[in-house]
Amino acid sequence: MDAKTGEILFQRDPDSQLPPASTTKVMTAIVVLESGKPLTDVLTVSKTATRVPSSKLYLRPGQKMSIHDLLYALLLTSANDAGMVLAEGIGGSVERFSEMMTQKAHEIGAINSHFVNPHGLTAPDHFSTARDLALIFNYALKNPTFREIVITKASAVSTTPPGRNAKPRQLMVRSHNRMLWNFDGALGGKTGYTLAAMKCFVGAGARNGATVIVSMLGSHDLWGDSTKLLGYGLDNYETLKVAGAHNTASVTGNSISVERSTSVMFTVDEQRRVQSSAGYMLQVASFRERDRAESLQKAITSNGIPALLEPAPLNGQTTYRVKAGPYSRLTEAQDVAREIETKSGFRAIILPAPTATQPNQNPS
Repeated sequence: MDAKTGEILFQRDPDSQLPPASTTKVMTAIVVLESGKPLTDVLTVSKTATRVPSSKLYLRPGQKMSIHDLLYALLLTSANDAGMVLAEGIGGSVERFSEMMTQKAHEIGAINSHFVNPHGLTAPDHFSTARDLALIFNYALKNPTFREIVITKASAVSTTPPGRNAKPRQLMVRSHNRMLWNFDGALGGKTGYTLAAMKCFVGAGARNGATVIVSMLGSHDLWGDSTKLLGYGLDNYETLKVAGAHNTASVTGNSISVERSTSVMFTVDEQRRVQSSAGYMLQVASFRERDRAESLQKAITSNGIPALLEPAPLNGQTTYRVKAGPYSRLTEAQDVAREIETKSGFRAIILPAPTATQPNQNPS
């Protein structure tokens, strides 16, 4: 699937309703991230949550974890008990949370999906389709926190046992997604496996301004199939032909210049609206935690792109925006935005620079 247009580049039985295994957790994460609960909120592990089968962190009743760390455990190491804690903490019960998942999926357009749990273990009436999972993952990628998590190879999460003076314990979580190590341009994804579902995967990759979603259910060769499909989509990006019809051309004297829409940013019409004589800024991401913003800033800077950190008030709190620029030309801003997405997975928003800001001049 082309991430920008939603066009299907290749398909086989895309609407067959099948068990999705742990790819379910993408939908779980969306509901949690859109719940309005601060990621710093701490949830308590129930007995019910500890009884879910693996894979899991093997949490114990009474332990506490932040929503932030539970999401990392959910999406990296595919912890089923983390999913249960999130469902109970956000929805009040697994049943109510599952209803929220199904409702949100249908709002996204994934109308052939139905969820009855937050982890994806096989259950009656728990199903999705390859098309629906691609839609769900593409929607999730628009959330900066989700993108940041799924592109992470390994991290540490903290659990606190019950008791007044209990000391937190650090646990390492490592992504099950081999594409992060083995596929150039991988933007993250979610694996899944049960006997009923077999091997499943939904994820994305980006190259040369194109972003493609791949979704598979019931695979026998997960990483071979994922690599072939994602590579095919990026190497034979058919929507480039369609994008040509949406290019805009301007005539100056005897010369003709063509400006293409930025496939991972916005359409030509949106480009017209963002035109600015003062230059352009890239807003890459926004974080509540300053250290995470600084980490991304350093990563972008290490790739030769100057980046800055901008504190901004939001709902009585301070958030930290990672920005790059300014750039004097829109095409220059687009090129840098594509480079940032390819190397970091973050889709930058192109904004007009403040009128007081003097755009950087290209060195001669």
